[in-house]
Amino acid sequence: MGDTVELLYDGDTVEIYHKFRHITTHRKDDTPFTYSEKPSHKLSGVLHEYRIRMDDIYRKACEIDPVLEEYIKRVAVAKKYPVQAVRSADGILSLVERFGHDRVVLSCQVAMEFGMFGYNELESILVNREDEKYHVQMEGQAPELTPKHRNLRGKDYFNSKNMDKNDK
Repeated sequence: MGDTVELLYDGDTVEIYHKFRHITTHRKDDTPFTYSEKPSHKLSGVLHEYRIRMDDIYRKACEIDPVLEEYIKRVAVAKKYPVQAVRSADGILSLVERFGHDRVVLSCQVAMEFGMFGYNELESILVNREDEKYHVQMEGQAPELTPKHRNLRGKDYFNSKNMDKNDK
């Protein structure tokens, strides 16, 4: 550990050497969004550290809101690798500081309803204010389609004009 190694690679493999001694060969996997790894490299102690870290994240999320905890648990299941699960969960917890408790919890509800699990998905909902649109729909109110402006007149204005004409 801590020593410099030499890498030789081509389109199919990566070879690792330490002081001219061959250490290992890895076959490259060009599948998008995946890691190529050997089962022998999965150390049980490392996985244990990730489990402890995720337990800590679940505890923090539960302190914020049970909905957030449930969402992070579903994100952890959706991620294939423990490193991805921890990074996504940490990012999701950081969204509470950026956007506030209520918005993040509502965004988690929106994301779970649409089956979207991950940091990027949740951040997109918050940035695009989809959580607020969802909240308006949940309350049974139709979203306001036309902006308020002093030159815009509604049906009340025209009804009052017709009444004035009929009175004369």
